[in-house]
Amino acid sequence: MSFNFANFTKDLKTLGDKFSNEFNNEILPLAQRTSRMVQERIGKVNADDISQLPSEYTELANKCNNIESLYKNVLKITTNYENESYDYPTNLQESFTDFGKNFTNRVTNLSKATTPAEAQAALINPVTGEFKPPKTLYHALARATDGSILTSSGDQDQEPLVQALDMYSTNLNKIANARLGQDQLIKAKFNKPLTTSLRQLISQSNNIQKKVEQRRIDYDLSRLNLTNCSNPSKEPQLRVLMENAEDEFANTVEDAINIMQNVLANAKPLEEFLELIKAQLAYHKLATELLGGMVGDFEGLVEENSKNSAGNTSSRESGDFDI
Repeated sequence: MSFNFANFTKDLKTLGDKFSNEFNNEILPLAQRTSRMVQERIGKVNADDISQLPSEYTELANKCNNIESLYKNVLKITTNYENESYDYPTNLQESFTDFGKNFTNRVTNLSKATTPAEAQAALINPVTGEFKPPKTLYHALARATDGSILTSSGDQDQEPLVQALDMYSTNLNKIANARLGQDQLIKAKFNKPLTTSLRQLISQSNNIQKKVEQRRIDYDLSRLNLTNCSNPSKEPQLRVLMENAEDEFANTVEDAINIMQNVLANAKPLEEFLELIKAQLAYHKLATELLGGMVGDFEGLVEENSKNSAGNTSSRESGDFDI
């Protein structure tokens, strides 16, 4: 096979033309836009040489950008609800083995808890179907206050305390499960919609705003080139380029207004924050009811315990001793 120098030269020229076209159509304009943008930001371009955008466009852009900032700032915080142990960071130091027996005894109570189905699912290992100890502050506190710890000692004098701890532990489990339910609701009905809006909706506004900025700079550069042209023969071509850039700029601004209007029409921050409030309210309402209900019961147990203590003291003072 002989080397064909003519074909090689032709291919080389084609490659060179392709690179030249890409450089002229993509790389060079990008470099010019970047240089112009830097000059504008450092104040080396007169305000009169910077095309002004319609007030309708700037107002819509500000609204879209404000929603984006709101969503991003809030999600930085509410994504913590997706981390089960956000209120109990020291859970890794806890030995769950020591509480294994209590976990089994609490399964029945957990099944009676008033929680969304998602919370129950969070308590079950999806692979083995076995009970999985939740890593939350209230679950840990419920395990630590299980009345069965004292029952094993067989001390009847501690009966009021055993009852109190059993009540407290059971109710705290319910509150802890409700917190898991709240977290699942926030994840599904708040975090996910906001994330979806940022990716699929707000991104449309960002992309079209970038395109508007590019078209504005292209138009301003074409105006500058025509103004600075000292060769009369080149003026007609530069004028055509400027007029085309002006048309593209105007059309892109019009497209941007329509897109951003659609973004704002479909963004539903009020509805999404309402779901956040509902999830938080359901959890705190249940917690308030359970904690408030325990106050009266505990006061009765405290009084009963005081009477028992007084009775035991009287017996010892009367000289009645068991030998």
